[in-house]
Amino acid sequence: MRNESRVYPERPPDRGTIVVRGICGAVLGLAVAVLIWMRSGAFGLWGSIALFTASVIVCAVGSVRHGDSFWYGVLRRPR
Repeated sequence: MRNESRVYPERPPDRGTIVVRGICGAVLGLAVAVLIWMRSGAFGLWGSIALFTASVIVCAVGSVRHGDSFWYGVLRRPR
């Protein structure tokens, strides 16, 4: 939901919220990387490091920047 359509604009998150969002996003990224790694398994050492690092960073940044919208997109059921 965009801020223009809300009656009250969303406050910027405080430090505690940013830390919690970052940790939860990193855990999700780690789980996603493990699932990809287990299903494909054809990665070398550096490929595995790149996969895990990229997944954790992308999910953590997405969670911190987009908050509930990120989690809604991740957790919604496909129709």
